[in-house]
Amino acid sequence: MPENVTRVVVGVDGSAGSLAALRQAAGEAAHHGAVLCPVIAWQPPGGEAADAVQPAPPDVCAHWERAARDRLSRACRSALGEDARRLRMRPRVVRADAGPALVACAARETDMLVMGAGSHGPVHRLVHGSVSRHCLKHARCPVLVVHPRAGDAPEKDGATRPPRPPARPPATIPAGLLDVWPARPSGPEPPASAPRRGPRR
Repeated sequence: MPENVTRVVVGVDGSAGSLAALRQAAGEAAHHGAVLCPVIAWQPPGGEAADAVQPAPPDVCAHWERAARDRLSRACRSALGEDARRLRMRPRVVRADAGPALVACAARETDMLVMGAGSHGPVHRLVHGSVSRHCLKHARCPVLVVHPRAGDAPEKDGATRPPRPPARPPATIPAGLLDVWPARPSGPEPPASAPRRGPRR
């Protein structure tokens, strides 16, 4: 785990996995004295391809952006409670696919990217691909994938839940709930290896 972390970027979508990731990211930010940057990504229904064919009016796009901002605020309140006021936070609402948005927000070598496991269902992963897989492949900083604990529930509109304290540094996280990947080395992608041939007979 790097010791010179200056910013902790965490993907938020209101799912149980993302709330667990948000709590863990808050603990990481407090441990390192870093800025906590919760990020929520949104797109028009049907994605940007559908919007390019029939663009939504600006007021409708503004409504979708406000809805994403409200969802991010509710998730922060649900996961962090009053502890959110004691953290240096810079929330971001980004119109983009979640994977590329998180990689772009966590572009520094001194960043840490935290994600929740299993944030989307199989249909979303089939259409949009796995967000965690995209980030693990393209991120230039260390990536933490946090699995939800037993009893974690997704954030719901209008729901009130007792706040939980931020997670402690990763040394205290139960085994099996935290996966750690180091940063990818910078530089061009290595060439694909040639297929192996069987022994000659």
